[in-house]
Amino acid sequence: MNKEIKRIFIVLSLFSFAGGLFYNFQQLWLLDNNLSVKTIGIVLSLGALLSVSTIFLCSNLVKQNRLKNLVSILLLLKALTIVSLFCLNSSGLNIIIKFLTMLDYVLDVEIYASIYPMISIISQDDKLYAKRGLFYSTFYYISVLLTGFLLGKNILNFNINYNFYLLLASIFIFIAFFILNNTNIEKYHKSNKKDNDNDILFKLLTKIKTDIISKNYLAFIFFGDVAYYIVQSLLMIILTKYVGFSPTFASNFILTLGISAVVLATLILEKFTFKNNYLNLFLKYGIRLINYIIAVILCNKTSYLLAMIYLMLSAESYTHVSHAPYINRFKDEYQFAFSNLSEIISYLARSIGTLLCSLLIEINLRFVFIVAIIFTILQIIFAFRALKLKNEESMVQYD
Repeated sequence: MNKEIKRIFIVLSLFSFAGGLFYNFQQLWLLDNNLSVKTIGIVLSLGALLSVSTIFLCSNLVKQNRLKNLVSILLLLKALTIVSLFCLNSSGLNIIIKFLTMLDYVLDVEIYASIYPMISIISQDDKLYAKRGLFYSTFYYISVLLTGFLLGKNILNFNINYNFYLLLASIFIFIAFFILNNTNIEKYHKSNKKDNDNDILFKLLTKIKTDIISKNYLAFIFFGDVAYYIVQSLLMIILTKYVGFSPTFASNFILTLGISAVVLATLILEKFTFKNNYLNLFLKYGIRLINYIIAVILCNKTSYLLAMIYLMLSAESYTHVSHAPYINRFKDEYQFAFSNLSEIISYLARSIGTLLCSLLIEINLRFVFIVAIIFTILQIIFAFRALKLKNEESMVQYD
């Protein structure tokens, strides 16, 4: 791993550490500011929906040689947004709080979506793609550990509460901004006539019309992310308001599962990926489906918890099998565009999943898992179809 890639990973680590500080108790911070569970769900859903248009614009307007500048600006805006939310705590200005929460969501999405395309300017590699997610999750959960440990404690007569974490998060984002600003990615950029294209995403869409592999992969993303965020998007609220955990215990619960997921994914990446990728996909998505079915049949807190536990444990695993090969089929500008297109599909799905979750849990938690079953079945179908077509393509290229 060369120097510039290491610096990008440091930026990613600081960014994710700030995310753990801010997002671990964000839903409870919003509740403290008198937003209802339904309103929080709608705000987060709208944030994901707005991310779709932002990613679309960035895909079409921002070229590889401007990618670092874009991310630097977004990091600076994100730091300022979080500071503003810190100042607005308990102000009663909920309209502004909701707007800034959605803005932060959009900024966070585009920053993360741009990390691997920046890395791929220097080097394209399936394992680097997987390591991006593992680095993010590792430092995110280290941060979650810190927030859970310090919550409610006094340091120099200053009480550590949800709002304090916003201020701390903004500091780490500022540091990430300065490091990225001093990272020389430009020297790796290859001059290409495509850099002058202002409609690269539209050209990609035209290309995908005849690309059955990508169509199946994007369908897999859509149905899979709806299924995932129906269960996961309001996890802290579900654990505290519906399962009965205290905020600190819920935080530690999420932390333990998150760290375990990273460790498991690292072991799978390095040592325990099976040669049969159908089996790899089944271990991640098939067992999720089985757990959801059990939860619907038994309809009790234990079965719901077991389903959520496996969902989180498997969240980081097999991305080098389920995602990286399809992203790395594309090169240069097309890869950035396709990566962003997949993010557009993902956050559209996340918006739908979050909205469905906020509506369904007010009826009955069981309905959350019933709908998750439907979307998980569709996810598995398209995952297997994409893999079959990708294997066939690889055999043709090999011949």
